[in-house]
Amino acid sequence: MSNRLPAPERREQLLDVAMTAFAAAGYHGTSMNDVARAAGVTKPVLYQHFASKRDLYVELVDDVANRLANDVVGAADAADTAVERTVNALSAYFRFVEENQREFQLLFGRAASRDEDTVNGSQMVESRMSATIAEILRRWLDVAEVEIYARAIVAMSEGVCRHWLTQSDRPSAEELAEQLAGLILTGLQGLIEVAAETKNN
Repeated sequence: MSNRLPAPERREQLLDVAMTAFAAAGYHGTSMNDVARAAGVTKPVLYQHFASKRDLYVELVDDVANRLANDVVGAADAADTAVERTVNALSAYFRFVEENQREFQLLFGRAASRDEDTVNGSQMVESRMSATIAEILRRWLDVAEVEIYARAIVAMSEGVCRHWLTQSDRPSAEELAEQLAGLILTGLQGLIEVAAETKNN
């Protein structure tokens, strides 16, 4: 067993170990025994800090979701134009994913939980990112489908991330963000033109 640590340090150690375990095996593939063993503590010690596996998992997911969403929203808010906001938001998202791949797997990995009780973190991220993108889109598009478009952009970004992380010679987060933003903004320009034509006819 590991050496005794002050309670706050022990809690942080357990969260770090649990992050690795859940990211690798998912919620259902990880037991409290697995976490305790990896942390070098007994299961009673683990239960002193977390009442259940669900509580441990949800605390991790909520923390990651908040950090990612805050990074993305903060980056978007720091820009002045819609183009800059889009690129900044995507750059922040890709940087976070590249620097925190365990966290990405926890939220969006194929082993991530999709249970109603434990999926709130990924939903939080998707909702907050979609709201940010929708706010940008509303400056250009006055259509009811804005929220659908925003959700599609978020889903596309997640899919791009999965592919990007597998590349050994991948572009930087900023380069990828500019490429994806170009695709998105070109598509939006087409939607604007179609909407204008429809209104004039």
